[in-house]
Amino acid sequence: MLPEYILMDPSDDVEFHCHKSLSSTEDPKAFNKLLLASGFCFIFMLAELIGGYFAGSLAVMTDAAHLFSDFIGFLISLLAILLSRKPATKHMTFGYYRSEVLGAFLSVLTIWFLVGIFLVLALKRLYLEEYNIDANTMIIVASIGLLVNIIMGAVLHGICHGHSHGPQMQDPDNINVRAASAHVLGDLVQSIGVLLAAVIIKIFPNAQAADPICTLIFSVIIIFTTARVGKDSIGLLMQGSPVTRDKLSKALKQISGVRHVHDVNIWSLTPGRNVVTAHLAVDDYCDKDVILQKATSSVKLLLPIFSCTFQVESYKVDGISSCKFCRLREC
Repeated sequence: MLPEYILMDPSDDVEFHCHKSLSSTEDPKAFNKLLLASGFCFIFMLAELIGGYFAGSLAVMTDAAHLFSDFIGFLISLLAILLSRKPATKHMTFGYYRSEVLGAFLSVLTIWFLVGIFLVLALKRLYLEEYNIDANTMIIVASIGLLVNIIMGAVLHGICHGHSHGPQMQDPDNINVRAASAHVLGDLVQSIGVLLAAVIIKIFPNAQAADPICTLIFSVIIIFTTARVGKDSIGLLMQGSPVTRDKLSKALKQISGVRHVHDVNIWSLTPGRNVVTAHLAVDDYCDKDVILQKATSSVKLLLPIFSCTFQVESYKVDGISSCKFCRLREC
């Protein structure tokens, strides 16, 4: 009697299909709310740059740089939603999802460049002590910044709740919105710090060093908060694996009839859209359609899958042991 798994019908498993459904599931209001938040962010970013210049405050202008990172993050999220609706072409066979990652990486480089400039200026101010700060203008600009960040946080908080139906990690747009919310939270804390520095300078006019000190502190914070985005972006662009290959191979080896697993590749087009390929060597009597079904279901239990492709081949001990490439890629 043949094993039970050979008698199964692949159609019994709704997870058998090798591609994730590409139907649009995002809340139509999410795009508009992100657009609204980016508008608030851009307008006040310009206001902080101008206000910080006239107030002579590097801390305010550093906060504007942080707002610029938020604005770029919003644009990336908007771009991701737009590009997710664009079909793949014969030249861009996976579509345009990777542009989101490239945009995130370029935005981080831009932020680090701006922060580097403010760090140099802050150190120069502390060394030369040749500057004068208008505390009143600084307080006004910082107070408005605090209010704008609260408004943006409220708008994005509504989007996150609007997207909370279903597994979080399977909604890449939701990931972008949550990342944008984290940026706004960081900027909110920075605005409080800038306002505190302005109040200190107002009360103690001789304590104007609070401005460059505040700039130094929050410049370091910005670098640390954006470092993860930069690291993740590089990992995605270099097609790093979202999970260990051994973990995936172990799951595939547990399928009845699979004797050998090799040439396993895992990478992400963008967070939440993962691609898997692998070679499965199976016994000759196995139903290869059933093996495909079980392999597809197994990987979908480990991580959200955009596309998976398996090459099912007959298990030949001599063939695998004599192939140098198979031995090198053995799992």
